[in-house]
Amino acid sequence: NEALDHFLQGHGLRGLYTPLELSFSASKLRDMDALSKSDPMLVVYTKMDGRLEEIGRTEVILNSLEPLWITKTMINYQFEIVQPLVFRIYDIDTKYHNTPVKMLNLAQQDFLGEAFCNLSEIVTKFNHSLSLNLRNGSGHALQGTMTVHAEETASSRMAVEMTFHCLNLDNKDTFSKSDPFLRVSRLSESAVAIPICKTEVINNNLNPVWRPITLTSQQYSSRDDPLLVECFDFDASGNHELMG
Repeated sequence: NEALDHFLQGHGLRGLYTPLELSFSASKLRDMDALSKSDPMLVVYTKMDGRLEEIGRTEVILNSLEPLWITKTMINYQFEIVQPLVFRIYDIDTKYHNTPVKMLNLAQQDFLGEAFCNLSEIVTKFNHSLSLNLRNGSGHALQGTMTVHAEETASSRMAVEMTFHCLNLDNKDTFSKSDPFLRVSRLSESAVAIPICKTEVINNNLNPVWRPITLTSQQYSSRDDPLLVECFDFDASGNHELMG
């Protein structure tokens, strides 16, 4: 298939498939924790012959009912095949927060809901973004929605290393200094901000210098695409305050 796809594209014809990168966010999730907010993780499945095959997991985002996940899922879009997708969101129990996501036993986590669509429904949307209502295992509506966004992947392996620092940040804390971190997003052609990385948190510092970050061309897509860099004051509750 790969050889035939390469041959077709080399002769100016549409190939057998297009590699896509799926990114995810959710809104108004149920709060399953008593003293804090849910810690959501999203799992992606394809459906083949009635069986589910897991193809990706996001990272866990702590204390958030409005998660914007950074981890992407890669999938090949095959033009003439129906490709059903299933998305399931879980609240990860605190005692598993140091466990690698691929090792998490989903049966031990709280289920926040699931959604279904075909890959073609995302691709054929004007901005390649599709919002879906969450449901329980019986198909009944639950609180919350999730959004999946698809983009063609870049094949180049170029990478860029960048070091960020800030000067004279606004102090957002009363009894200490701010605890800043950066979130870097790529702006797609449809002006959708897609998070691609975060820095570490630097405590009590208004002039932070973060460790260098490396962005591959698969993450930043094109050197001509603008990057959105946001600085937040970290809050353990998940209510990070935008500093600029």
